[in-house]
Amino acid sequence: MNPPYGSEIKNWVKKAHDEASKGATVVGLIPSRTDTKYWHKYIIGKAEVRFVQSRIKFEGCKTKSGKLEPAPFGSAVVVFRKNKKPVNKLYKMIF
Repeated sequence: MNPPYGSEIKNWVKKAHDEASKGATVVGLIPSRTDTKYWHKYIIGKAEVRFVQSRIKFEGCKTKSGKLEPAPFGSAVVVFRKNKKPVNKLYKMIF
């Protein structure tokens, strides 16, 4: 899942968490905002987290000079699985 990065993201994360508890595997690319309530309620200790070391650059988001514009925040890949021990890792992404 790649949810909209606004105030509704907490609902997407909750849904991913809830579906995993029913047996689904859900992988999400989300901002690594570990200071938010939804991170503590649905992710930390409950999902695998892979932090992306550099800021992701999305195709279509370019500066005036034509270079790809990085996201204004760090990102994480979060994996929700039923009955799996959480794993937290840092990955360096090269673009």
